[in-house]
Amino acid sequence: MNKQIQIEELHNNTFFWKFYFCWSRGYDEKEELNIDEVLEVVQTDETKAYEWERLFLNEEDIEENPRYISEKLTDNFNYAIEFQEYEINFFLNDIYIGNLGGHFEAWFFTLDELLAFEKYPNVFLLFLPMTGIQESERLVLKPIIIKHLNTIPHFETHSEYIATCILNGLIMESSFNETPETGLTNIQNHSLRNVTTYPRYQEDVIELNKIMSSFMKQRF
Repeated sequence: MNKQIQIEELHNNTFFWKFYFCWSRGYDEKEELNIDEVLEVVQTDETKAYEWERLFLNEEDIEENPRYISEKLTDNFNYAIEFQEYEINFFLNDIYIGNLGGHFEAWFFTLDELLAFEKYPNVFLLFLPMTGIQESERLVLKPIIIKHLNTIPHFETHSEYIATCILNGLIMESSFNETPETGLTNIQNHSLRNVTTYPRYQEDVIELNKIMSSFMKQRF
């Protein structure tokens, strides 16, 4: 099996997006449901979904040779997402930016950075769980998430509810701040951009801030 997952495989793929968003930190606060329980509202054939996941990830060989998504979006910007057995790892220009899993490191992208991927709908959805926002930004992002979820079969009926639950997992306790020596940082636990708690990431964050700044300028 080809280890690289083509981005076209994700388009309108209900099995993939239900599987993928189960890795996010979303939840239903009122009903006290985790995101995997929330996504049970998306009706799929469980037998077919299990078989799809097994084939998609090539589970028999995932530990040695994980599958991945990789694209070059501009001459100076590429990303990769690697599906390990117990986590999903994210990279920009081959620099690690975080993971979804038991020991997650997320809240990397700001809202403005996420919106820079709007013309790449699948990439936008892939990076959504890696984004950190303030409560005040919820109203800006929610209709955009709903718009993209509405394109996925069987998500459209519940897109507002799912968007609300995904957003619950994106709210940060702190905000992003610009520092002269590093650029954008935060003090959120489990965020690569928290160079105060995780100083080992500082050099990478400096480089990543340059990469994102350049990418955002090129999108206009």
